[in-house]
Amino acid sequence: MFPAQPSPDSGMREDRSKTNSDPGAVAPTAFPLLLTRLEDHVKEAGITQNAVCDGAVRSYLAAIQDPGIDTLAMPALGVLSNHIDAAMHACSLMAPGASVSSYASMVTSKATNTYASATNVAADEHLVAQVGLAVRARFDPYVVACERQLYLNHADVPADLKALIQNHAGGSVKDPLVEAAEQILQAAHTPADPTNAEKAALVQALEALPVVQAMYNGKLAVGAGAEGGSLPTIVVTAACKTQKHFGKYADQFFKNAPTGMVIYAALVQPSRRPPARHVSNIEVTEDTVEPGRFWLGTRVTQYRANAARVGNKVRLSVMDDVSTVVHEIGHQVEFYLPAVEWMRLHQIIRMRMVGAQLVNIYPKSEKAEPAFDVSAMPAFEAYYTNPDAQRSGKYYPAKLYVSGDTELLSMTVQFFSRPDTATLMIQRDPVLAATVLRAIRPDDFVNFPANLLALLPA
Repeated sequence: MFPAQPSPDSGMREDRSKTNSDPGAVAPTAFPLLLTRLEDHVKEAGITQNAVCDGAVRSYLAAIQDPGIDTLAMPALGVLSNHIDAAMHACSLMAPGASVSSYASMVTSKATNTYASATNVAADEHLVAQVGLAVRARFDPYVVACERQLYLNHADVPADLKALIQNHAGGSVKDPLVEAAEQILQAAHTPADPTNAEKAALVQALEALPVVQAMYNGKLAVGAGAEGGSLPTIVVTAACKTQKHFGKYADQFFKNAPTGMVIYAALVQPSRRPPARHVSNIEVTEDTVEPGRFWLGTRVTQYRANAARVGNKVRLSVMDDVSTVVHEIGHQVEFYLPAVEWMRLHQIIRMRMVGAQLVNIYPKSEKAEPAFDVSAMPAFEAYYTNPDAQRSGKYYPAKLYVSGDTELLSMTVQFFSRPDTATLMIQRDPVLAATVLRAIRPDDFVNFPANLLALLPA
């Protein structure tokens, strides 16, 4: 939910910080954020078998960034590369059940021995280390793919690895994690701001999509995608039940929560939803109740909704509405997006950055909430018209969590959930609207006009 004021419970994540994300710090690049994101995936899946995806990506990128990865002379390096290629193919018929790490060891051993015998160089520890580095540089794209299979719980890793290696010569391998890494290292497509005519054409194309028509007509909750909107567990804390205002809002809340889940299912196609075991459970948490002014009555401060990947939990107030439910589930959707789609969300923010340092969303608050320094977020600024809220409306979607997540997708799907805000989002910021829709509904963009797709991050 968009917070008008910060609160101590404002964190959307139980973060494991690896980057300095305090206001005033230099905004982190996408590279460390991607590594943190991949490590989070691995930790959540409980993978311990040397299958650390971020480590594979790290060494792969390091090898690309520094071609002189070893101290061998260039002619010798060329010979070594040939032996590594031969070793990789020779080992591709590995025994069923062998692990990725054992495969890497096999390639290193075979390449070292073959290179040493062919060049009359002793296979000492130094050579083994140099060959190991070279193998990692050539081998990591495939390691990344296979480790990705591991944390997606695919059992046939060796078969996949064999297929990747055999297909490599034809250039048919393009793993999403490798593609994301390439986008970091290479100059990613950064489109120019659309002209008024291009913007109008993009709006028109978006408004022709059935899902956008359903947004405008308030029809998202009446069937489209409802089969995937099954409600997760709802637990009401004991303290919440005892609060006097709970009974006033409870009936409406237990209508809002199912409606929010159906709208989420209508917006997000099945392939882009979190795995069933990671759909968040909902906990209804007590609000803050304090004496009113002059001891007359009480004052209720609504609990600030938040989401946590740990435990798959969304915490809400009984006073929360449908759009807040959609927003919080949206955080889980973002986390399970393919890496390339996640990179595109970040590119939207980086296209709009005007300063290199993170800013504080709420300068007057005791608790800092960092965000990228963006120039504008037109739809959000148009909706939150109060000057203070308008400033927050610009920065809050660009809020940065150390996991690399932001509020961009959640805020956008929140706006999609209501006709008035959906209209603002599509018409005021069609580039953001289209980027998020493409991330959560890729099938809708298969036949989208190519000239309009060129306006979006590639």
